[in-house]
Amino acid sequence: MTVDFHLHRAIVIAVTAGLASLTSGANAAGPADGASRPESPSVTPARSCNFGAFVAETDPVGLNVREAPSTAAKVLGKLPPTFVEPTMNYGVRVEVEITGVREGWFLIRNARDNADLTGRPARPMYSGRGWVSGSKLTVKSQADAGRARPAPAAAVHLRVGDGETFDGDSFIEAGRLSDCQGEWAQVEFTDQRFPAQERAALKVEPAARAGLPPGRFRVWVDRLCGIQETSCS
Repeated sequence: MTVDFHLHRAIVIAVTAGLASLTSGANAAGPADGASRPESPSVTPARSCNFGAFVAETDPVGLNVREAPSTAAKVLGKLPPTFVEPTMNYGVRVEVEITGVREGWFLIRNARDNADLTGRPARPMYSGRGWVSGSKLTVKSQADAGRARPAPAAAVHLRVGDGETFDGDSFIEAGRLSDCQGEWAQVEFTDQRFPAQERAALKVEPAARAGLPPGRFRVWVDRLCGIQETSCS
């Protein structure tokens, strides 16, 4: 009788321990859906930023959003490429909010489709916090001068035409994010991405090209507008 009692007790203890171990392991594994993972990027931004930007991705596979500012970091989810309407010949980019930067990588959040422009239901995508390379992000600026530093009184390194602003499609297409500070963005432009006529109208100071590959220049812009279809107030 005593032996049966102790045997039964040992079995109960073993089963209880096994269930506890399984529960612990399941909690550690976390949710399988990438879009539902905890929003916990592992690296703090070097600087805080606050403005809207657009995803410049054409690969049908989409753009990886990572846990840290590195191509080796874990992928938290994906953002779809630019939506193209074949019959209308225009593209609609995914919209994101920029909250920080570190070494050319940008901390984003709240990625979303613009259903008013696509005319279709929003596509599934990762909308939490995560890191994306600036080479896949662009902005729309209503400024009429690109500056040497993120300050209104800084030297002007870029103008175009006679008081024209930088919110046209060609500027959005030609630029990629390289840095940010507060509500200012440093944009790297590639000459060959501009149509020939607009490229000829660019007034770029040599200092904006210093240290960059031929055919590229960088300037700081403010008055950033996160709306694709119209101007910001």
